[in-house]
Formats: sequence, C-alpha cells, structure tokens
Amino acid sequence: MDIDTGSASGDTGFAHPLLAWLADVGAGIDAAIECPTLSLPLDQYEEAMRQLAVYEARLASLRLSLTQQAELIEVRKLTGAANTAGWVRQVTRMGRREASVSVRLAKALDQTIRATGQALSEGEISLGQAQVIERAIRRLPNDIDPDVRAEAEAFLLDSAQALDVDDLDKAGKHLYEVIAPEDAERRIGKQLEEQERRARENRTLSFGPVRDGMGTIFMRLDVPTLAVLQALLDPLARPRPTGPEGPDLRSSERRQADAFAELLGQAQAAVDAPTRGSIRPRITVTISYEDLVAWLGYGTLNSVVTDSGPTHLKVRTQAGAGGSDEDRSGPGGQALIGYRITGPPLSATLVRQLACDAEIIPVVLGGDGAVLDLGRGTRLFTSSQRHALAERDGYYCHFPNCRRPEKCTEAHHINHWIDGGTTYLNNGVLLCQHHHTVIHTKGWTVRMGDDGHPEYIPPPWVDPYQNVIRPNDTTLIRH
Repeated sequence: MDIDTGSASGDTGFAHPLLAWLADVGAGIDAAIECPTLSLPLDQYEEAMRQLAVYEARLASLRLSLTQQAELIEVRKLTGAANTAGWVRQVTRMGRREASVSVRLAKALDQTIRATGQALSEGEISLGQAQVIERAIRRLPNDIDPDVRAEAEAFLLDSAQALDVDDLDKAGKHLYEVIAPEDAERRIGKQLEEQERRARENRTLSFGPVRDGMGTIFMRLDVPTLAVLQALLDPLARPRPTGPEGPDLRSSERRQADAFAELLGQAQAAVDAPTRGSIRPRITVTISYEDLVAWLGYGTLNSVVTDSGPTHLKVRTQAGAGGSDEDRSGPGGQALIGYRITGPPLSATLVRQLACDAEIIPVVLGGDGAVLDLGRGTRLFTSSQRHALAERDGYYCHFPNCRRPEKCTEAHHINHWIDGGTTYLNNGVLLCQHHHTVIHTKGWTVRMGDDGHPEYIPPPWVDPYQNVIRPNDTTLIRH
C-alpha cells in the first residue's frame, strides 16, 4: 500500500495511518474527559485508574518508539536542533534533563532491554518502572556476561509486578549484588576506594562574610569525617534538663550550632590543642577601658596581633624608660608595639564573658588609643585550679539542675578580673557555656556562699522573691 506522509490537514494526499489513529484516540480522550465521573460507581474507580495507567504506558511506548526512529533518520535536521533531545524538547516542551532521559531510554528499549520495551508496550509496567530498569541495567559493568544481563532484566521485570517505582529502584541498586555477589563485592570495593579518595581530595571549608554578628561556614566533608563530627556533636546537642529557667526550647538546628560552639571551646582548651609557633589557639579583642568597666560599647575582634596591618597599637610606658627614640612618642613614652587587624565588633558584655575562661587576649585601650593593658592567658584558671574547683563543687556545671560534665565547662570569675577579681579558688565556679552566658546576660547573680560553695540569685522575672539557690543544698534560703 502506498502511503503519503504529507500533512493531515493538506488538500492533497492522505495522512499516515498513525496520524489518523492518533486523531481517533484524541476524539476518544475528548469524549472520556467530557464524560461525567460523579456517576462512576465506587467499585469501578480502581478499574478506571488501572486502565488509564495501562494506556499511559502504551502511549509512552509509542512515543519512545517514534523518538528512536527520529534518532535513526535524524529528523532533528528539519528544525536545526543540535541533537534528538533538543528536537524532543522543541516538540514536547520537556525539560532538558527529561528530554535526554527520554532519548536514552528509547535507544535502550530498542537495543539492550527489548523485553522491557515489550512489557511497556503491553502496559505491564509503567514508564517510571521502565526508566528504573534502564538505569539499573546501565549500572552493570560493560563486560558482564549477556546471559547475566538478560537474567537481571528478567528479575526486575518480574519484581515490577509487585513493587512500585521507589521500591523497584532500591532493588535495582542492589541488583548486581544479587546476581553476581562475589564480583560485585570486588567491584564495589574498588568503586568505594576511588569514591573515598575523591571525597578526601575534595573536602572544602570556607568562611563567608560576617553580617549582623553572624558568619557562615561552608563545609563539604567526606563521610568518615562527617560521621566523627556528628558523633562528637550528638551528646553535646541533647536538650538541657528542665531547671530554674524552664524547659529547653531550642530547635534542633540551634542545639547543633550550640554544640559545635561548645566543641570548639573544648578543642581550644585541650592540653594537646594545635599550636602555631608554640602558641595555643587564641584571638585578640581590642576595647576601651571605660567600655569594658561600664559594660557598655563594644570591642573589635582580631585574629592576631601581627607586625603588619592598618592600625597602630601603642602601649603606655614610664617616661624615658625602655625603647629607642624612634619607638617612643609623646609624653608618657608611648611605645609602638605593632599593629592590629580590625574585625567584627563584639559587645562589651560578651568581651567580659569571653575573657573569663577563653584564650582571648584583651587589648585594653585608654582614651588616646594607647594600650593600657595587654591581657595574657595567665589570668585564666590553671588546670590544677579547675581540678580543685571540680573537687569543691562537683565534676559538672555548677548551675542549679545542670549536670554538664566538667570537660564541657568554663571557669567563671565570680568577681570579674577587670573589676579587680583574682584568679583564686574562692572567686571561681565551673559553668557550661550556656549557663556562663546566662550569668553574664540574663540577670542571674552568682556569689560565694557562707558554706564555701557558690550560690545563685535568680532575676525577679524568674523568681519574684529572688530566693537564693544553693545547688549543694535542697533548701531555698530567703534572700
């Protein structure tokens, strides 16, 4: 029979039978869409859905067959498309990825997984299942025996009768382990070694800009490193027990972030913490003396005090003592000791808290910008003193109802060092990072009690009577 492949709407020739059949299908679909479904009996809904799924699969099979034929005869040249996927996108308005997957599946159904193509054309599997089978077979090694490949396809086609797309995809991922377990173990081992090598080489960590007191870290970690980090954070990120402040209302993301901050504090305080030039990790904060004493204003966070940077640092010395003429200027002998790198601002309250028990070197400036005091780590409680504090009050955070272990605590100066407080046992208490912040910012007061142990006075919005709380005693003492 002679067939004219001209336009169905043309005045001459005949339309191809496929186009005539599709026109009939379209008319049937129009009728089905216009048919009221409210009158469909409840027990026939399932049959209607199954029939629609079968027809969708068969139409998809027809479309893929047409796609493969268009690939073979290079129909794309009629429209100037770069490839068949581009032509499919033009005609069907598919996305780039969907069109590429469609062309690849059409080729596979015609050449490598013909049994799957047959099942799709008969409506025995869905288009999604066919895509899963193609993907699973494509994952198999190129040198696998053809009989094993055919067996794998048959296994997936049989499984598709009972599994949905998601479960079939899981079966496809483990397919090679099922049909060739010994070879799969060897190949998977090599693949994992290569994957792990690439992951280690591609680990990245970068810091984003600081805005509104917040900075951002971008990390891409290999699985073992990520697992270690998660294992370290998990015990630190657990909700705090209900105490005088009430229940822990932090979100899981906030608890993870707080745990990460606590982990960094532990790492910095560790005996074997990493050093640079024999100096343990530390940062510098520059602040005026008036702001530090009055709990007002702010300081500037600096990473290091170096010999290069934009702003001079001068320290006040006795007149005429020490240093050369070039190193001293003005009355009182202000000697240039270096420069500072300006950074993000920190409130005076936070500077006072950090200076309690962190490797923070406070550079306290006078009104003329000269350094009045270059604080040093010796103001911090020593390891022996921390041990003594733990022996006195217990090996945990001393705040009421908190039992964070001693290794997670910071040594707080009851009377702050800038206010004349000394680094002695009767002026210290071990507090976890959270409750250290509470003492500095939430209106709580800690003082040394008559029994030689710290005691706490809550703010009036927590307890209107401000009863004294002694963690080592179950009684409340009226203040």
